Amino acid sequence: MQLKKKRLFGTMGCILLCSAMATACSSDTPKESAGAQATQTASALPIDHAQQAKKKFDPPVTITTAIIQDQKDNAFKPGETIENNVFTKWLKDNMGIEVKFDFVVGKQSDYDTKFRLLLASGSKLPDVITGLYADQLDAGLLMPLNDAIEQYASPNLKKLFAQYPQAFESVTRDGKIYGIPRFLSADEGGVMWLREDWLKKLNLKAPATIDELEKVLEAFTKQDPDGDGKADTYGLAVSLKEGMYTWMASADPIFGAFSDYMAPEFRSIGGWWNPDKNGKLIYSAVDPSAKPFLETMARWKKDGYMDPEAGVKDAMKAIEPAVNGTAGVIFGPNWMGQWPLEDTAKSDPNAVWKAYPIPAGPEGKIGRVVQMIGGAMSFSKDFKHIDAWFAYINKMYARQFGKDDPYYDPTFDVGFFEGYDYIKYDGKIIKNGFKDKGVPENLWPLASGKEMDMKYALYALNGAFTPTVPYLGDPGYAKFAADPNAQAANAAEERVKNLTKVQLEAGNVRQTQNEADKYNSFEGAATETMKSKGGLLTKLESEAYLKIIYGDKPVDYFDEFVKEWKASGGDQVTAEVNAWYESTKKK
Repeated sequence: MQLKKKRLFGTMGCILLCSAMATACSSDTPKESAGAQATQTASALPIDHAQQAKKKFDPPVTITTAIIQDQKDNAFKPGETIENNVFTKWLKDNMGIEVKFDFVVGKQSDYDTKFRLLLASGSKLPDVITGLYADQLDAGLLMPLNDAIEQYASPNLKKLFAQYPQAFESVTRDGKIYGIPRFLSADEGGVMWLREDWLKKLNLKAPATIDELEKVLEAFTKQDPDGDGKADTYGLAVSLKEGMYTWMASADPIFGAFSDYMAPEFRSIGGWWNPDKNGKLIYSAVDPSAKPFLETMARWKKDGYMDPEAGVKDAMKAIEPAVNGTAGVIFGPNWMGQWPLEDTAKSDPNAVWKAYPIPAGPEGKIGRVVQMIGGAMSFSKDFKHIDAWFAYINKMYARQFGKDDPYYDPTFDVGFFEGYDYIKYDGKIIKNGFKDKGVPENLWPLASGKEMDMKYALYALNGAFTPTVPYLGDPGYAKFAADPNAQAANAAEERVKNLTKVQLEAGNVRQTQNEADKYNSFEGAATETMKSKGGLLTKLESEAYLKIIYGDKPVDYFDEFVKEWKASGGDQVTAEVNAWYESTKKK
């Protein structure tokens, strides 16, 4: 992770440096204007963020966008729409920003079609563009953002950008930034969930290494941990249908015990590229470090230590043996302690699941997949109000950074809007479970009693996602485990505060191994060879992995698979991916 933080320092590091040393960004050092950008550039004096945070644009400015909106029955109150709701009204009344939608569609394919038609006809693009990779659009159509970031991003937002420069790889060309990344919370890295009651019954200790894990798997399979006198249990519940990584019941911590790279998934060749020691991107599925992993998984499958149907089960199916009490080990996020693992107690009241750190491999390696970036926003070169957009996004991020941020708005102190994402009742702030908590029906945000999914109303200008900061909620896990009534420092901690005791404990375990987190280094659009041969390459990969794990082929078949993969377009994809990677580093 440290290696990745160093990349792109020439671009993003300068932003942080200029934030700390305003004189370095003053008018004494003129800079080239950012394309057709009509607002002030970084050559102007730094703005007063305390004043900018209070600014209401008068006359109001209009910002156009387009959005993919799923049809949900809890997104809006009756009479409200994506175009006219509590948040669009707040934007206009309090910030002087009107949001107009060039189009609203229900799925990604329709969104892509709309943009193809706009580009083919030379029509005006929306001011704010979400849902597309920046390299799907000609850079000449987009606004370079280097100057705008330096001029208008809040101090805390600049620090965030500088801390994770790899987030900008997908939107940087020749040193120019053409998009703002969507950061994720990065707190879903897997932990090892174990049946604690089985460990105690068999007088075992929690495994710290893969070798020790194998002994536990053997005991859970052969020593009747549920005490029913039947050979009906095994060690590992895992999903292998869609790859070695999935959102729960995943094998990625096992892969990470042997490899320096991310565990592969079978759905797309576009994921899971990481730099080697020479700075070249490697596709993890064909790296030789995968062989000892495959050998281990094949042995566990042969010896009956794992779900025999793992290769045909997706994550939802793969969790069933753990929930129904026939498997005693499963890897996944900290929230699994509440759902689905708490349901194990329905069939076995004595069942106890406990989270432990992921095990180390023979060389001490630990690794797990973490998603840090989920797309980006780009902006039309003709956009005239980038200052207004940054005023808005600064305010949204300020909820994460806390009350000391100059853009923090007390309106959003406990939530966004009373009667929407929270209600006040009996002296308490209540955000869910309204019926169970005795809230009268007339006070429920929705007549159904459902929680409102606020993202479409709230985030029209940033692609229907919640602004989050990687790892910012981590201090909350220990804080609220010790004192459930402690004060949240920011919105990230507020989210953590709503977790259960077992989830908080597991979150504390997870963050002891944050150094194990591995992020995808290829965030660009599909390359030409990916488009033409990606399906074949992923098919070769999935078949080879499952044949080896299931014992249909020996482990050395991996070398034959790699040779075929490279000859079938893999070498060309690797060249294209690395060409893209180099383009993100050019100054």
